[in-house]
Amino acid sequence: MTTQGETAKPSWQTRAVTALLQASGGRKLLGDPALVHAALEKRDRKVEEVRPPAFLNKAATATREDLGGWPVYRITPTTGPTDVTVVFLHGGGFFREIVRPHWSFVRDLAAAVPAECVVPIYPLVPHGHAAEMVATTAAILARTIEQRGSGKTVVMGNSAGGGLALAATQVLLEQGGPQPDRVVLISPWLDVTMTDPTLPALERDDPFHQIPGLLEIGRLYAGDLDPRDPRVSPLRGHIEGLPPLTVFCGTREMTVADTRTLARRAAAAGTPIDYHEGPALPHNYALMPSPEGRAARKVIVDACRAPHHVSAADPKPSPHNAGR
Repeated sequence: MTTQGETAKPSWQTRAVTALLQASGGRKLLGDPALVHAALEKRDRKVEEVRPPAFLNKAATATREDLGGWPVYRITPTTGPTDVTVVFLHGGGFFREIVRPHWSFVRDLAAAVPAECVVPIYPLVPHGHAAEMVATTAAILARTIEQRGSGKTVVMGNSAGGGLALAATQVLLEQGGPQPDRVVLISPWLDVTMTDPTLPALERDDPFHQIPGLLEIGRLYAGDLDPRDPRVSPLRGHIEGLPPLTVFCGTREMTVADTRTLARRAAAAGTPIDYHEGPALPHNYALMPSPEGRAARKVIVDACRAPHHVSAADPKPSPHNAGR
C-alpha cells in the first residue's frame, strides 16, 4: 500500500464513519473505569446467543461446532471448495461482542479470496481471561491448520482480536506446534500495560479511546496473569520465527505506538512484515466502507491468496514509518 504524507486528509467516507462512531459515546466510557464496569453489567443483563446474521446466507453457508466450550462458526462461500482457511478473531476490546461489520468483513473476505472463514466466539471480560482464551484460540488454530492440510491457513484479527491472534501464534511457536502461513493484524491491541511513552500524545488525537478504561479492561483480561505476560500483551513475546506478518494501523489511534514497535522488532528479528500505516486514519480504518478501507482489504485478500509471498520491501517498515 502506498502511504501518503502526514498532511493527507481522510476521505469523506472515513470522516463520516468516524463521526458516527464518536457519537456512540465509546470514548467517554473509556475515560472512566466505573463507566466500563457499568457497561459490562448492562451488557450481561441482556446476553443473547451469537449467531451469524441472515445476510450471510446469500454468499455463504454457516455451520457451527463447539470447541473448548466456545461456539465456532465455519463460513464457507457458495462458490465451492477453497484451498485457504482464515481464522478470524473479532475486535471489541474483549468486552464487546462480534457485530455486523465484522460479519460483513468475513462474508466479503470469504467471497473475494475465496476462503473458508473460521470465526470463534470467545468469552468476554470479566468472564474470559487471557490464560484460557489464548490457549483455546491456539488449540482452534492448530486444529484448523491440521484440517486444512496442504492448503493455506491465515490467522487474522482486528483490535483486541489482533492481539489474541498474535498471542495464539506465539504459543504455537513456543510449543513447536503447526504455524499459520500468515498473520494479519488490523489495528491490533498488543500491550495492555499502555506504557509506551508516546501514548499520552496519541490519546489526545484518538477519537475512540482513552487510557483509563483500556487499562481497566486490560486488568480484567489479564486475570491472574501479570499484564506484562506475553499471553496478555503479545508485543512482549517472541517475534523471531513467526510467520510473515501483515499489519495495518492509522496514525490517529493509540495502537499505532505498539504496531511501530512490532514493525521495528520484526525487522530486527528477520521476521517478514508488510506494515501499512495510514496517515490521519483512525482505529480499524481497514474495515471501514471507505476508499482507504477498500485499498486495505485488497491487500488483505492478496495476502490470503498468497500468504507465503514476501516482497523485497516487506522485511522492514517503509522509510515513512521507520523512525517513529
